[in-house]
Amino acid sequence: MAGRQKIYDEDAALNAAIEVFWSHGYEKASSRDLQKAMGIGFSSFYLAYKGGKQELFAKSLQRFFTLYPQPFLDLLKSVNNPVEAIRQYYYVMTEPNGKFSEFGCYFSNTIFQADDSEFKEAAAKNLTTIADAFDDALLRAKNAGIIHPTIPAELWKTYLLNLWTGLNTTKSIVKDQSVLRATIDFSLKVFE
Repeated sequence: MAGRQKIYDEDAALNAAIEVFWSHGYEKASSRDLQKAMGIGFSSFYLAYKGGKQELFAKSLQRFFTLYPQPFLDLLKSVNNPVEAIRQYYYVMTEPNGKFSEFGCYFSNTIFQADDSEFKEAAAKNLTTIADAFDDALLRAKNAGIIHPTIPAELWKTYLLNLWTGLNTTKSIVKDQSVLRATIDFSLKVFE
């Protein structure tokens, strides 16, 4: 006997769940809020996500990576000078009407807000994957003579992670987009 057929778009439902988790945080997002945003009922929710909110959040972390960083990381593989591309990636955090500006980084927020160590590890892994891609692109550009970094290569990933997570906090304090962007520009000069 075949199982009950899904009557909703799983990607659209996950996207809606991301919005709830992003705006409320994992701990404050209720199953009822999630079901309402996703447009599915109680039974469908627990049929699709037998692990409930916890399983849904784990899937949302994967989906978020697919929607936001992955397309950029794919593009980064083909650019000659990654510094400008990385700059634009960081600029997203400063967009006054953007989700990153309003809610912060999905992965950084997870590391700081979630109690579950598996979620923290998954979010840290995603941030590390992004930093690794930046590192690879910068190394290719350095080896091609396109950039001339002034900090040791072994510090690049930590430096860029620190800039991203620091910006995630600073943008909550400093609202002037030009100041935030100038800070990013100044910080990235070490790679030019």
